Amino acid sequence: MKTSSVGFDQLRRLLLDLHFAESRKDDYWCFEHPESGTVFVFRPYALDDKVTVQDLAATRTHLEWRGLLPANAFDDFLTKTPAEA
Repeated sequence: MKTSSVGFDQLRRLLLDLHFAESRKDDYWCFEHPESGTVFVFRPYALDDKVTVQDLAATRTHLEWRGLLPANAFDDFLTKTPAEA
């Protein structure tokens, strides 16, 4: 599976900043946004793992579809260095 250059910790921070509630079910990461009905479930990533290209693309697409974050803002947030975020 091809990985991106984005760490799971960056994606997690973005979702938390968008007011998703985080939980763990077994080893899987769950992020729920009750106001929009959006739910993401991710494999058991370690915080320093790189996110798969597929997970990153699906997250970007669904955030845009649900009106939670424009695609360009998603890209901008994830391309910032940790000092800029």
